[in-house]
Amino acid sequence: MRKLYLITGGTGHLGRHVIRLLRKNKDNHIRVLALPGDPSPLPDGVERVEGDVCDAQSLQRFFQTDGYDSITLFHLAAYITIASKNDPRVWNVNVEGTRNVMALALRTGVDRVVYVSSVHAIPELPSPDVITETTRFSAESVHGQYAKSKAAAAELVLQYAARGLNVSIVHPSGIIGPGDTQKSNHMTRTIEAMASGRIPVSISGGYDFVDVRDVAAGIIRCEAKGKAGECYILSGHFATVAGLMRIISGFTGRRFLSLHIPRFVMKAAAYLGEKFSLLLRRVPLFTPYSLFTLYSNALFSHRKATQNLGYRPRSLRRTVRSVLQSLGYGNKIKHIP
Repeated sequence: MRKLYLITGGTGHLGRHVIRLLRKNKDNHIRVLALPGDPSPLPDGVERVEGDVCDAQSLQRFFQTDGYDSITLFHLAAYITIASKNDPRVWNVNVEGTRNVMALALRTGVDRVVYVSSVHAIPELPSPDVITETTRFSAESVHGQYAKSKAAAAELVLQYAARGLNVSIVHPSGIIGPGDTQKSNHMTRTIEAMASGRIPVSISGGYDFVDVRDVAAGIIRCEAKGKAGECYILSGHFATVAGLMRIISGFTGRRFLSLHIPRFVMKAAAYLGEKFSLLLRRVPLFTPYSLFTLYSNALFSHRKATQNLGYRPRSLRRTVRSVLQSLGYGNKIKHIP
């Protein structure tokens, strides 16, 4: 059987891990949508088609599916930002781009679709309530431009499910893991800054972090076992910032000051730091929005994905070790549990 996998966002950190798993079956034909001029390399045998999810006309070749017995679409493409300033690209890519992709998937008869959303799309519950899946999404019920765009896109995707598209949604938490060669992931840069000593003190708050390899496996499991119109949280393990730093310290021997910066000081520093970074044309590590995320309720349950998909995330220690090794700290790691 000739099976075609269509992947948007396939040149990104998560996309490369999805491709790696799909290539284990040599009968799979993999076609990746890449932005025009994107220099990111793809493995041998993976078809590259240039196009932009924001331009429906440019997607025609990507959705040419004649001659295949089965077509699966993984829609990973997204514009991710922690910036405070409104950026129209966030809505254009995450919402309008998703609209274009879902419309063409329905029109061309794609058999199966998995849309990669985010836990940010799910309305927050008061702590310590555990957040589980929902099928009610609204941009008004979440905070921040990225979260609003992902909530609106999830609402849109479920509308296509109601129209007959065989689409499921997965909601990863904070993705970290090896293989981020371009350091495009905010947390890759943060872990590197901690390991190098550029962030020597801790702040309050924390988040749920999940290994990129587990998310990739969860996406593929969702294709096989997920149900149309259903959502699945792909979370990992909650960790405070101090707890994350202790894990890094245990591997590298890097000592951190036992000092916590008060929240009001961090808010002011994040605001000024973002402004200063923009002047220097650098990507800030902390912004008011990223701090809001650290202070929010990040207790997510992946019970549904575990029970229905067989999803099982690895330990956070294993993930952090892999990130440090990929950043060149392999020889400095003191202890491997």
